[in-house]
Amino acid sequence: MREGKSKRPVLTRDYLVRATYNYLQRFATTEKNLREVLGRKARRRLSDEEGSDTQALMPQAKDWIDDIVHKAVQQNLVNDRQYAEARARSLIRSGNSKMKVGQKLQAKGVAADLVAEVLEALAEQYEDMDFLAAVKYARKRRFGAFSIRHDGAELMEKELASMCRAGFSYTLTIRVLKMPCRDLEDILYQTSI
Repeated sequence: MREGKSKRPVLTRDYLVRATYNYLQRFATTEKNLREVLGRKARRRLSDEEGSDTQALMPQAKDWIDDIVHKAVQQNLVNDRQYAEARARSLIRSGNSKMKVGQKLQAKGVAADLVAEVLEALAEQYEDMDFLAAVKYARKRRFGAFSIRHDGAELMEKELASMCRAGFSYTLTIRVLKMPCRDLEDILYQTSI
């Protein structure tokens, strides 16, 4: 490094703005998650530098982060409702139960009332959403009629336990595990989320 060249600033607002746009180009997110991502970037950037003035920058960085997130929401770059709807559809399609979908959305910072609203709207749109998700989960994990091993009651108990841990009800799980393969495939190919 040349001696005459000054050291770059530890943390600037422009750095956080660029980090925000780079992150939003790659990922859809919620307000809370974006705040956490930017906070981690700021802490990491400040921890790399020595000096007493770096910790004095953290309150200012929080103000910058709040302002940046607020502008991203105003510009509709971050929209919790759109994120929740798209993510819920994706999770249901991949075989997650309604309960698991709700937990994952809340973990990303979506408000509980918005999660309930989104799940209710999906339930109205798709009659038996949890049943379809259970069938997709069974196919993905090769349970029940999709199983390549037919070891009997012990295997069925393990499959039942796995599906219950995934958030599906006992009665729904039994129903899916005991259905013939042809019926399950018909359900999968006739219904789409």
